[in-house]
Amino acid sequence: MTDLNKLNDYEKGEWDCIHARPARECESAQYYAGYGDAYATEQSATWYSEQIFEPFITKTLGAKYE
Repeated sequence: MTDLNKLNDYEKGEWDCIHARPARECESAQYYAGYGDAYATEQSATWYSEQIFEPFITKTLGAKYE
C-alpha cells in the first residue's frame, strides 16, 4: 500500500489494529468493525497456536519453559 489516504474506514480500522495502534475515538462504525475484526482474528490465532504448541514446548523443554 503506497497511499494510506485511499483506505476506506473499515480498512483504516484493520490497519490500525494490525500495526498495534490504539483505536481512534470518534470514528465511524465501519472503522470500529474493521478494528474489531482484525483484533478478533489476531486473538483467535494466538489462542489456537497456544493450544497446539504449548504441550509440545512443555514436553520438549520441561521446567526450563516455565
